[in-house]
Amino acid sequence: MRRSKVSTGRRKFHRCCTFVLRIFAVMILATSLQAADETTNKASAPSASMYRSIAGRDLRIFHFPPADSPGTARPAVLLVQGGAWTRGSPEQLYRSARYFSEAGFVATVLEYRLADVTNSPVESFSDVCHALAYMRTNADTLGLAPSRIALWGISSSGQLTAATATVGCDSADGSSGNGGPDALLLVSPVVDALSDGLFRDLMKGHGKPSAFSPTHTLKKRIVPTFIMQGNADRTTPIERSKVFCDRARNLGGKCELVALDGQGHVLDRVVRDEVLARQAAFLRDLWH
Repeated sequence: MRRSKVSTGRRKFHRCCTFVLRIFAVMILATSLQAADETTNKASAPSASMYRSIAGRDLRIFHFPPADSPGTARPAVLLVQGGAWTRGSPEQLYRSARYFSEAGFVATVLEYRLADVTNSPVESFSDVCHALAYMRTNADTLGLAPSRIALWGISSSGQLTAATATVGCDSADGSSGNGGPDALLLVSPVVDALSDGLFRDLMKGHGKPSAFSPTHTLKKRIVPTFIMQGNADRTTPIERSKVFCDRARNLGGKCELVALDGQGHVLDRVVRDEVLARQAAFLRDLWH
């Protein structure tokens, strides 16, 4: 009986020690991984500059200079994250920005005001326009060609970026002379914003939804546009992009629409890489 109690006690002690050691090992591993992540982030963190100060906020753009010949003026891509106009952060586009920088472009990622109890897509649109103006004004510092800036948008930010081309940004800058971009790269975009219920709700008290809907404000020739979208997209049906492209071409513009077979609104990782490669090729054909 006594031996049994001693043996049982030893087993409990052994299990307790093993458990503590495992926890200690996990803590060491977690600390090591966190330190490695922090080192990686510091090494790869982009530089930032403030392009606008408004309503108590300093809004920034994040820079990714081209991997080759950074001292020469290069075409640029300004990326704007999606997220139903209400969420998202610049960091989610860092990977895409690095792809463009490694492909020889000046890549920048935008921080902008999201729709909330105070702001609407109108304020977001205004921030995109101000970022474009900032990039052109500071083209020499950023190492970019001010007449070769492409705007990149996905889903909801597709509405924001496309509207800068169709509505304009109240200036005479850019290829269209309206302050908008010199090219558009759109992925699963909201081009018919009037058909989007969330957009209509967010615009209440801020203006007419049709006034910021790319399809409804497309009245004249716009800059070259490249759209890639899944043909199984039920959130922003590809048929709406077809209408937009048809209208753009009828007005004398260049609009290419690539249907991604079997893809929905959210693209697979491999397909997203294909999208970036084809977008870079589109810009090279356009500007090189």
